[in-house]
Order: sequence, then C-alpha cells, then structure tokens
Amino acid sequence: MIDKTLATGYLQALFELAKAKDLVHQVTSDLETVAGLFRENATLRKIFLHPSVTRDEKTALVKNVFAPHVTPLVRNFLLLIVSKRREKILDDLLEQYQAIADLVSGKGRALVRSAIPLSDDKHARIKKALEDMTQKEIEIETRVTPEILGGVIIKIGNKIIDGSVFSRLKNLRRKLVEVGIS
Repeated sequence: MIDKTLATGYLQALFELAKAKDLVHQVTSDLETVAGLFRENATLRKIFLHPSVTRDEKTALVKNVFAPHVTPLVRNFLLLIVSKRREKILDDLLEQYQAIADLVSGKGRALVRSAIPLSDDKHARIKKALEDMTQKEIEIETRVTPEILGGVIIKIGNKIIDGSVFSRLKNLRRKLVEVGIS
C-alpha cells in the first residue's frame, strides 16, 4: 500500500512535468519501453529490483540500458527513483502513469479477455457500452484467454465485469454443492 501511495506521488510529479513540457504522450511511450524491457528481460528486472545491487550499479544500468531509449525526463525520473531507493514502484509504473493521464484527459482503459478473438463488430459494441457506462472515451486492449471457455471478462479501472462461461460454470457448481447435489 505504501509503495502504491509513493508511486502515485512520484508519477503525479512526472505527469505534471510531462504536461508542462507537452511530453505526456512521449513519456507514456517511454514508460511502455521501460516496461517492455522489464518484461522481455527477467534478469534485468531482477538486478534492477534486487536490494543488494548498489545505487551506483543501478545508476549505471539506467544510463546504459534505459537512457538510450527514453527522453531525458524519463531518464532523470528513473535516476531519482534509484537515488531514493524506490525501485519497487517500477512494477506498476506504466499502469499507474496511464491511470493518472487518463484521469486528467477524461479517458479510460479497459482490458477485455475473451476465449476467441473479438470480431470488429463485437469490439465496437463493447467499446460503445463501456463509453456509455463511464461517460469517457475508452481505449480497449484485448487478450485471448481460452481458459474462460466463452463470453468475456472486462477489467476497467478497479472494476471487473465477469461474463465468462468458466465463471458461470464455477458458480453453478458452487450452488449445486450448497444444496447437496454433487
């Protein structure tokens, strides 16, 4: 909880600087790059987040690995995080920054998981329904998750709308067990 609170403070400051310099979209792109480097290279992530790696080593890591791919603003932000020993906040960096940017811009994001790829028509209908529900412009990220069997699971903000077949079958099983049918 403290890490998320700290992260929000740091990211609000980063957002305000990016906004003042008209770099909000570039900073978002840079944070996507940082998140991508962490996702693609688990060893890099472990080294960067390991408490026994010194600040100087992490500073060198930022300058050598991240700096060539990001703006000076994001580089300096990462160096500040290292100097203050707040590396743990980097796990949710991109998601929280996007949430702040979306809040200010009146936009929203949704993750839609489905068992099969969504048709363009279904994608558009879900987008429209979410925009009507939130009164915001919604950007949708889709993921195919065969385990849900059918239907969709939508995560928007801190809400989850679970319309999956898997969830319905799980609930039906629970109800049958409750009434003694197994």
